[in-house]
Amino acid sequence: MSASETVSTYARALYDLATVSDAFDAVDEGLKAVVRAVRGNVDLREAFLDTSVPGEKKREIMRAIFGDAVVPEVVAVAGLMVERGHTDLLGQVASEYGRLLEEKRGVVVAEVTTAVPLSDALRARLVEKLAAATGRTVSLQERVDPSILGGIVIKVAGRVLDGSVNTQLRELRQALSTARQGGDA
Repeated sequence: MSASETVSTYARALYDLATVSDAFDAVDEGLKAVVRAVRGNVDLREAFLDTSVPGEKKREIMRAIFGDAVVPEVVAVAGLMVERGHTDLLGQVASEYGRLLEEKRGVVVAEVTTAVPLSDALRARLVEKLAAATGRTVSLQERVDPSILGGIVIKVAGRVLDGSVNTQLRELRQALSTARQGGDA
């Protein structure tokens, strides 16, 4: 099973458990708390990643630390993950669970990458246009990446709209290269 399939499986399991117990937000908050704790505590992270520590011991550590702090659904699935050596996927599972939760609520997440931070006015216009295009409430997940040089890259509802200057330059280079090769023949 690929890493993305594994992430999807764990996230779906958490979502299904949250459905049964009607604890969507508690699962979301608990999972984020576990991710923060594991990322923020080097000793804990190393214990979970240490292959010489038996899986059941890792699960016991998870129960001991989080058993009273987060909902049982999170303790069970996160415990299974660390037992099976999938500690490094916790953050991705939390993101995927969040996406499933947003989907349930009729919200679509749009990942927006720009070379510089969006202004408030542009952010509002972008949300408005994406909501009109998707017919759903839009939640922006913004990322600044100077390597795109300018423009914008939007990933929403399984589609990628790439209007970055970097991509436009690459396409222009390819077109010129093709034209040059065609002219040499």
